[in-house]
Amino acid sequence: MSSRVSSRLALSAFAAVAIVACASGGSSSSSTPAASAPAAPVAAPATASSSALPSGVTAAMVATGDSIFHTASCQRCHGMNAKGTPRGPDLTDSQWSQISGTYPEIVQIVTVGVPKDKIKMAGAPFGMNPRGGTNLSDEQIAQIAAYVYTLSHK
Repeated sequence: MSSRVSSRLALSAFAAVAIVACASGGSSSSSTPAASAPAAPVAAPATASSSALPSGVTAAMVATGDSIFHTASCQRCHGMNAKGTPRGPDLTDSQWSQISGTYPEIVQIVTVGVPKDKIKMAGAPFGMNPRGGTNLSDEQIAQIAAYVYTLSHK
């Protein structure tokens, strides 16, 4: 299998896991736990440059993820500028409430969501639904995660 296809499959799997982790808010507490989601590959650490993208992430993915973020449900909770709202945390700083902010974790949390009872942001009225509460594809999740990663890894 080519490395490009292998990378896309790995990113898709990781994206699926992230979405499920983030999209459990507001509905029942019987959301799929992250442990039952498919195992996602771990991205290689960024290089010494703070602006380096994780392994397998491209500038095109980031650009597409930006577009999806601003047209999908992401911006409703995190704000059009991703600086956060009372419904969702700021994604532009180095503070992460649910994860440590690695690309694989971002994919995982977007894929599987976060049940309301697991949300660590004080006063948040909802959990995060898997796949952003929509039917985002694994590829779209990988693209959104790429964009979100760049917001706090400048």
